[in-house]
Amino acid sequence: MDASAAQTVDRLHARRVAATLPVYIATIFVSAFLLFGIQPMFAKMVLPKLGGSPGVWSVAMVFFQAVLLAGYGYAHLLVSRLSLRRAALIHLALMMTVLAISLPIHIAAGFERPPQEGEVTWLIGLFAASVGLPFFAVSANGPLLQAWFARSGHSHAADPYFLYAASNIGSFLALIAYPFVVEPLLPLAMQASAWTWSFALLLAGIAGCAGLAIGTGRMDASTPAAAAPAVPVTHAQRFGWVALAFVPSGLLVAVTAHVSTDVAAVPLLWVVPLALFLLTFVIVFQRRPILPHRWMLRLQIVLMLGVLAAFPFKSWVGWGLSLALHLGLFFVTAMVAHGELVKRRPDASRLTEFYLWMSFGGVLGGLFCGLLAPMLFNAVIEYPILVMAGLLCRPEVIAGRAKGAVKLYLVSATASVMIFLVISDWQRTDSIRSFFGINRVSETEDGRFRKLTHGTTVHGVQRLRNDDGSMVTSRPEPLSYYFTGGAIADGIDAVRRARGGRLGKVASVGVGTGSLACQIRPGEDWSFYEIDARVVSLATDPARFSFISQCAPHAPFVIGDARLTLTDAAPGSLDLIVVDAFSSDAIPIHLLTREAIGLYLSKLTPNGALLFHISNRNMDLAPVVAATAREHGLITWISQYRQTQELADQHKFLSLVAMVVRDQADLRFAAGERWRVEQGGGTRPWRDDYSDVIGAIWRKLSR
Repeated sequence: MDASAAQTVDRLHARRVAATLPVYIATIFVSAFLLFGIQPMFAKMVLPKLGGSPGVWSVAMVFFQAVLLAGYGYAHLLVSRLSLRRAALIHLALMMTVLAISLPIHIAAGFERPPQEGEVTWLIGLFAASVGLPFFAVSANGPLLQAWFARSGHSHAADPYFLYAASNIGSFLALIAYPFVVEPLLPLAMQASAWTWSFALLLAGIAGCAGLAIGTGRMDASTPAAAAPAVPVTHAQRFGWVALAFVPSGLLVAVTAHVSTDVAAVPLLWVVPLALFLLTFVIVFQRRPILPHRWMLRLQIVLMLGVLAAFPFKSWVGWGLSLALHLGLFFVTAMVAHGELVKRRPDASRLTEFYLWMSFGGVLGGLFCGLLAPMLFNAVIEYPILVMAGLLCRPEVIAGRAKGAVKLYLVSATASVMIFLVISDWQRTDSIRSFFGINRVSETEDGRFRKLTHGTTVHGVQRLRNDDGSMVTSRPEPLSYYFTGGAIADGIDAVRRARGGRLGKVASVGVGTGSLACQIRPGEDWSFYEIDARVVSLATDPARFSFISQCAPHAPFVIGDARLTLTDAAPGSLDLIVVDAFSSDAIPIHLLTREAIGLYLSKLTPNGALLFHISNRNMDLAPVVAATAREHGLITWISQYRQTQELADQHKFLSLVAMVVRDQADLRFAAGERWRVEQGGGTRPWRDDYSDVIGAIWRKLSR
């Protein structure tokens, strides 16, 4: 080879090396973005068909976690058993197969409606046939591409773990972009199309990554072990990887549940702890972390003491400071665990195995807090348990730096606190937990009222004692949003007047304490629809609330997602449908779409009405109801009642109600009642494939 040819080869090699890092970073970023973007997109697709029952989403969580692990296992198999050339050919073939037969993402044929029996098997089949192959193929890319980079000959190839930062940035941006950008702007069909084109771009990037690595000439060996002997990995090391991943992964779910339940009910609050969680990975996997590990070890103790010191004064501490303390403790604990995890990472030849075990620990943490904890505990005690477990992630414990007696003391003290928390929780009778959250029953300080709260939202109040302190012995009076003279009661009465003073069949979605039962008049046939069976058990227990037992002891309850269970109601049989499911910070969007209202209309009599209770601290839903109802040629009336101090003292709350009818004659408001017609101008109707929660929040903030 002459000198000019050698120079040409050198220039090509230099260009290839210069392109390697940007191409790998971009490809890993796109892969992570697609991986985390497919989950909310497909959830939105199937929600109207499957509903929001816990069985559905428990299966979904297990499925995605299992496929993610399978993808990591597949990547480990390719790297440990095959040369890069063969591995690249197999993986590119898989990606092209996905592009050819599985995209765009859609609900697979044959899965239109869940069966009456064997639902779990059917659900697994639905997810596998619809998104299983694309999710599996994309989930393998993170560890696989990092392993290829380790063989690329790049100057940083010996320690490719820093690329994990690009993966976590892509994951975070995908989860943020969906509610803030993708969902408000694109219907589902366009989302699926955009995902397909992005997948094609990813395929090209993976081909480029493989070509850059193979082109170095270092990949003639069958495995990385051929170049240098791999350092053996012990079972103790693998257990350490799992444990150090388990704690922060579980803590992410636990702290999100805790702050949403006990600190602040804010829409999309889950974004903050998730951002902090992913940020810890970005920081600790840097070659030079911007936050030294020794700082995190000190801050963990300081913040834990701060949280403990603030606990007795939580009624005086503002929610902002409380939120900052808990999120700060979570962030630092995750930094400690992930920092120790990174310090124990193996060399690049064991990279895929490391990620496989780390992912396994993360899956276990998520399943423990997402599935097991709601069944085991009455409150979110997994949060303090995992905070205490975070102390066991410190180097004094896991690295054996502390003396034997000190280490034994730390482990024993932590275990004792955990046992105490569990025993105390099992003795609690004031809260009932389910997949949908925690419902707490409490009494006011003066003992006059008992209330039911879900998180920080009140879902019903009953008077226990009169103003003179004597016990109430008469029929319970509906309070909170449901009091006589409030918007909900007046809306129901307006339908009654239009029908001669009495209703026939009525479907009421959402139970709470069962307060509406005491608005039923003799001769009316009401049925209650509720997704959470634990709420029904609360409402029908006369020792807690007696609205149902005294006012409608024989009323039927239908358990399940109302979007599905209402389909069984006879067409044209209902005079009124009450939908009371929108007062919390997370609303069931699929009960407020064009298709949902179409379902309701098919069940109403010709002059029947819909009542939507849309009181919400964070969202303005009135224009949404009006715009969506207008798609069906319906008229929407919005209540304009005002809260007074006198009503508040009696636990009678202002409610915002939307009445939806085919004709103005279907409602007859009493004189002096304040209602206005809402047009919903400027608001796009919500559909099963389009909604804009951020817009509803912005309208509320702008008022």
